[in-house]
Amino acid sequence: MDFITQNILLIVVFIGSAVLLAFPSLARSKNAGLNPADVVIKVNEKNAQLVDVRTSDEFSKGTLAGAVNIPVADLISKVNSLDKNRPVILICQNGRRAQQALKNLKGKGFSELYTLEGGIVAWQQAKLPLSGLAIDRKRKKKGARGPHAQN
Repeated sequence: MDFITQNILLIVVFIGSAVLLAFPSLARSKNAGLNPADVVIKVNEKNAQLVDVRTSDEFSKGTLAGAVNIPVADLISKVNSLDKNRPVILICQNGRRAQQALKNLKGKGFSELYTLEGGIVAWQQAKLPLSGLAIDRKRKKKGARGPHAQN
């Protein structure tokens, strides 16, 4: 008992440090956010569905390869177009709309729901590619002929 009374400050600092160290992991499990590397793993290992909840105009400026565009406003009405037995990763520009979409989808029978933490901004900061950009469309229009094709 003497130890506790003599070292109360040390004990408070220890408990406070433990809580602060535990808080980020508690926050992560609450918001179900995945960093870009975790998204790649979920897609490759669990065949996760990528759902871009931005507007169609934003979506046309580039998104993750394989993502489908279902704006937040249309998500509930189009929920049946998603496979509830596969993980769903929600994507937006910076993560806010994806968090709202996650709240809207909770309780709708999905096995796993996640967001791309930081959205498209975080994806680009991780130097990962976007598809659907104007330059991609130009390449597709050219067909199989690339810059090194012979005439």
